[in-house]
Amino acid sequence: MAISRAIETVRELVPDLDGRISQFEVETFEMDDELISAFCEELERLGADLHAGAEEPDGEKIRIAAHSIKGMGGTMGLPEISVLAQEIELTLRADEMDRCKSLCMALVRWSQDFVAGNQ
Repeated sequence: MAISRAIETVRELVPDLDGRISQFEVETFEMDDELISAFCEELERLGADLHAGAEEPDGEKIRIAAHSIKGMGGTMGLPEISVLAQEIELTLRADEMDRCKSLCMALVRWSQDFVAGNQ
């Protein structure tokens, strides 16, 4: 099972992606189907939390989900998603809830596409 990437979607949302992505890059390694499956399950759960947090709005729920996705993205060799999750955290701190909601929904859509592409 190969991991599909949607870096261009993230590049549209985070214009300075190239300058920020290096902080999350890790050496890629061979990932087995079980690891990718577990990642997809957790991504579905966290995506649901992001969606709920954006709808309520619940900044703490968003922060926790985004922070978890940020770490998972780096671990899985998906630094662009770590940057997008970090951008969500930054918009929360800056009290930019409209942009935060928009970024959350983009990450939710990315998560759904990622899971669908890796089943």
